[in-house]
Amino acid sequence: ILLVGMDSRTDAHGNPLSQDELAMLRAGDDEATNTDTIILVRVPNNGASATAISIPRDSYVQAPGVGKMKINGVYGSVHLEKMKELVEEKGMDPDVAEPMAAEAGREALIKTVANLTGVTVDHYAEIGLLGFSLITDALGGVDVCLKEAVYEPLAGADFPAGWQKLNGPQALSFVRQRHDMPRGDLDRVTRQQ
Repeated sequence: ILLVGMDSRTDAHGNPLSQDELAMLRAGDDEATNTDTIILVRVPNNGASATAISIPRDSYVQAPGVGKMKINGVYGSVHLEKMKELVEEKGMDPDVAEPMAAEAGREALIKTVANLTGVTVDHYAEIGLLGFSLITDALGGVDVCLKEAVYEPLAGADFPAGWQKLNGPQALSFVRQRHDMPRGDLDRVTRQQ
């Protein structure tokens, strides 16, 4: 299963998030199609525990039909090219073209991960910023224990040291933090897992 976290400012139906939702999520207004969380999960047929590996967002990969680039840009690059083809060259309505462009982006990312890992991807699941927050809240939050206090305003991360339960928007800030982390992207993928 390829689990993908999209840096998307839309809801599950593709509608733009409201200013209140963007403010709650500390997401900003920049529209993006980056796949900043990429986790490959294997669920064995014999009932043993699932295993998961994260692919760091800044990993340079060979993307089929695209070339060498950071893996978090594969989906967005293919999505953009497909939108240009369908809308600008073929005159298709953008609302009709969007699902086709999204599917092309997904297929390109799946092929890229399969080529990188040698693993066949049988299932794909993606979630945006709002969806992540809503699922976290539906689960009653997430418990974390921080060795040191965190203050990183770019991600909206502001947490004391010690045990605490994070709600949806807080958990989103926690997993999106990229700056001031000793191991950089590797610390980020640990949080995402």
